[in-house]
Amino acid sequence: MSEIEDKTVDRRRLLRRAGTVAAGVAGTTVVGAAAAAPAQADPGQPVIQGANNLALGTTTALTSTAAGPTLRLANTNITDQNGFDISGPALHLVPSGDFLSDQAPVGSIGVDKDGNFQVISAPGWVDYVHTTGNSNRIVPIAPQRLVDTRTAAGRARIVNASSTTLDSSGRLRDRQVIHLDLTDFVFVGDALFGNLTVTTAVASGFVQVYPHGITRPADFSTINYSANQILSNSFMSGIGYNYDYISVYAHRTTHIIIDIVAFVLSVGQVNPAILPFSASASARSAESAGQSRAERAKQGTPSWK
Repeated sequence: MSEIEDKTVDRRRLLRRAGTVAAGVAGTTVVGAAAAAPAQADPGQPVIQGANNLALGTTTALTSTAAGPTLRLANTNITDQNGFDISGPALHLVPSGDFLSDQAPVGSIGVDKDGNFQVISAPGWVDYVHTTGNSNRIVPIAPQRLVDTRTAAGRARIVNASSTTLDSSGRLRDRQVIHLDLTDFVFVGDALFGNLTVTTAVASGFVQVYPHGITRPADFSTINYSANQILSNSFMSGIGYNYDYISVYAHRTTHIIIDIVAFVLSVGQVNPAILPFSASASARSAESAGQSRAERAKQGTPSWK
C-alpha cells in the first residue's frame, strides 16, 4: 500500500472540477479588463475594434434575413509544442455571479464564477448546461473479466498480491484487502458497473467492493455468502481518485470473480478495443451525428414511434 501511496499524483485535479458549484475554483483566475478606459459607444455609434466598448444599458441586436449565420467568428489555428492543433477561442464569455439573471430573455447564455454554463430555458428558469466538468455519462462495454483468483492469469491485475493477501490457492484471505488495476480498460474513470461472484469460501462472510484510496466503509456489503457457496451479485462502485483502481475486502477467505459491463465517465475514456463492435469503433467515431442517425435509420422505424 505504501508503494502505491508514494507514487500518488493528483491527475484529476486539473481535469475536473469537484462539482457544479465549486466556489472560488474557476472564478479566481478571471482576467480583468484592460487598463485603458473603455471607448464610449453611445447608441447609434460604431463598435470600435481593438478597444473595450462601453455599451452602458443598451443592447445591440444583429438581425439577418440570410439563410446563413447572423454572426460568424473565425480564428486561425496554431500547433503547440506537443503537435496538437490548437484553436484560439472564437468567443469569450467572462465568468460572473453565482447565477444567470432569471430576468434575462429565453435563450440567454452565461458563465457563472465557477465556470459553469447556464442558460435561460423558459421565462424565469435557469438551467445548467451539462459538460464533462459537471456531469457524467455511462459507457457500456463488451463484458470484461477483471479478476478471477482461481488462476494465476486471473490474478494478474491484483496490485498488492502476496502471501499476506492471498492464500496458497489464490483466495482472498480473511480480513484482507486487494487493489485491482483497471487501466487495461479505462483512463480516469469515475465508477464501474460489474458482477461479483464468490466461490469456495471457508466460512460464512461477506465481500466489499469500494473505491481505492478511501478508508474502507465498515457497515456495508457487496455480497454475503456461506461456506462453499457459489453466489453472484451485480454492483456499482466508485473508482479511486488518483488511480484507476478499486479495492476488495473479504471478511472470510474466498475466491472472487469480477466481470465489468460498463463505466461511468466525465473527462475519462474507455479503451476503444472493449467498446461494443470495437472492430468498427474508429470508423464510427469519425461519423457526424447526422451520419450516425442515418446509419441507425437503416434498421427501420420502431413499433413505438
